[in-house]
Amino acid sequence: MISETTNIIILSDLNWQAHLRGLTKEEVMSFTEQDLMVDRYERIRRYYEIILEEKADLVLFAGDLTGDGFCGRGFQYAFILLLSLLEQRCIPSVFISGNHDPDEHYDVVKEWISGYQYTQEISGKIVTVLGHKILGVNYVCSKSKRSLQSLITESSEKVDFVLAHSQIKRRIRHFDFNCSYIFTGHYDRKLLAHRNTVFMALDNDSEEVSYGVLNKQERAADEITIKIQQSSEVTFSYCENVHKLLAGQRNSVLLVNGRPTFDLMKLENASDESLSRDGEHYLYLKYLRGVNYGCSLDTMHKLANNLPLEFSDLSLNQIHHLPITASYKISESMIEDYLGDVLD
Repeated sequence: MISETTNIIILSDLNWQAHLRGLTKEEVMSFTEQDLMVDRYERIRRYYEIILEEKADLVLFAGDLTGDGFCGRGFQYAFILLLSLLEQRCIPSVFISGNHDPDEHYDVVKEWISGYQYTQEISGKIVTVLGHKILGVNYVCSKSKRSLQSLITESSEKVDFVLAHSQIKRRIRHFDFNCSYIFTGHYDRKLLAHRNTVFMALDNDSEEVSYGVLNKQERAADEITIKIQQSSEVTFSYCENVHKLLAGQRNSVLLVNGRPTFDLMKLENASDESLSRDGEHYLYLKYLRGVNYGCSLDTMHKLANNLPLEFSDLSLNQIHHLPITASYKISESMIEDYLGDVLD
C-alpha cells in the first residue's frame, strides 16, 4: 500500500575521496554497517546518514557515480557499498550514468546489483517505484540531440520524474518530456518552475554535498528543497511549496541550520564583488532560485514555438550573456543549439 507521503532524496556527482579507489570486491562482501565508523568510509557514511536523516522512502542517483572530475575514476565499489547499505535497509533506489561513468566501472555496478530487489539501473527506461513513474535520461542520451529527441518522441506517456545527467545547453529540451519534475546532475544548483514542470539541478564538490528532498504528498501540496551541506554542522536549505512555485509565488528566504538567514532576493540583486571575501563567497547562492535561467527558458520556448513575447518577457538580445550561474552566462552556442532552425 502506497503511503500518503513519500520522501524522495536526489543525489548526484558523488565526488568520492581519492583513497576509495582502493576498495576491493572482497571488502564489499565482508562489509557491515558498523564499519562505516572507520575514517576511510567517511564519504560513504556522509551520504548514508543524509539518506537516513531525511527518512528516505526512495533515492534517485543522477549520474557521475563511479567517477568524477576531481578524483578520477574507479569508485565502483564505493557506490556499490552505498547501494548495498540501502538494499539491506529495503530502501528503493534507481540510478543513471553520467559523463564520468566509464563502462568498465559502471558495468561492474550493474552486474553487482542484478540480483538486488530494491535497486535498478534505469538509463533509457521508464520504471515505476512506490507508485511513481521515473524516466532515466543518462548523459550519452542528453548529449545527442537526435537520441534525446527520439526518447522524447518514444516516451509520450506522463511520468512523475525525469532523472537526467545533462549539459546546461540541452536542459531546455528536457521540458518537452511529459513530466511533473526534472532532476538533473552534472552542473549547477538550481530550483525553478517552467511550463508546469518543477526543475532541480544538482552538483557536488570535494567539500560540499548538495542534494534534493521532495516530500511528495497525496492530500496536500508537495514540498521541495535543495540542501547544501557544507559540513556536519552547517546546512543551507531552500524550500518551496510546489503549488506556489508553479504559480510563480516564491519563498525568497534561505535557511541555515533551519533558521532564516539570507534573503535570496537581496542576494540576486547584489553585485558579485559584494558576495566574495577572502577567497570565500556565496556567489553560487545568488542563482539558486533560477530567476535569470527561468526567464531565458521562457523566451526561447516562445520563440521556438512562434508564441508572442509579453511585455514582462526578456528579448533574445537580453538573454544573450545573461548570467545563470556564478560562472556561466547564456551563450550563443546555447541559443543556437535550441533556436538554430528558428533563427536561420
